Formats: sequence, structure tokens, C-alpha cells
Amino acid sequence: MVKKRKIMKRNLFYLLPLLLTLGVACSPKSDPVVIPNPTGAFTGTFKLITKKTTGTGYDTAKSNIVLTTTSSAHYAVTGDTTKHAGSKGLYIYDGNFIQFRDSTYKVGVQTKTHLAGVYQYLYDGVNFKMIAGNKNVSPDTIYRYDLLKQ
Repeated sequence: MVKKRKIMKRNLFYLLPLLLTLGVACSPKSDPVVIPNPTGAFTGTFKLITKKTTGTGYDTAKSNIVLTTTSSAHYAVTGDTTKHAGSKGLYIYDGNFIQFRDSTYKVGVQTKTHLAGVYQYLYDGVNFKMIAGNKNVSPDTIYRYDLLKQ
């Protein structure tokens, strides 16, 4: 009887690590999702899409821009600044939304679009897309950025 207990204990001793490994592997916990920081130089298009006041369809203003962001949360917009203002300042992000605080933005009527305010965004390490609606201009206005990391 004592001999059988020793054999059972020995088998349990060898079986225990296997059971623990299976228990951890089958655990419902998963690794946290790392949100990539959108840092670097991005080039692409900015589009200001506005619904026509008469008739149907949309008017689109388009500019080719360069957005440069740093790991210290600074950004600058350069490139074609005929329709989009050269902007610079600080930004914060959380994985769904990104907010830009443009230090060149002045309160009042703007002749060019500034990269300022909150945008919903997608960033996969290469493609950086941002979109915002309204922004106190018109409920039928959309700001869209389609950028690629350089």
C-alpha cells in the first residue's frame, strides 16, 4: 500500500507541471494591445469636404502636406500651404482619438485650415488616417487626412 502511494505521488509530481502549463495556456487573459505612437514624418493629402449649399454633391479642397511628429509630443505641418496652414504645436493621443493644439492658431475667421482640435484616427505603423467633422464650421464639413509614414 505504501509503495502504491509513492508511485502515485511520483506520477502526480510529474503530471503537476503539465497541468499548470495547460492551465496557463488555456487562460482567457491575453497580452495587452500596444498602441503605436504616431511619430515620424508622414506625407499625403489633406481634404476639406463640404456639402454644396445648392444642388447635390460635395466640394473638395485638397492639399499635399507633410506632418512631422516627435516622441516628445510636438508636431509640425509643412508642404502645400495654399489651403492648409503651416501648423505646429503639441499633440496627445489615446488609440482612438488624437488632439492637436496648434500654437499658430488665432481665434477668429480662418482663411486656411489649421491642424487643431480632436480627430478620430487609425494608425497601423505605416498608414495614418485622421478624420473630424463639423469643428464649428458647418455640420456638413469633414476634415480628412490620408498620410503614409516615410
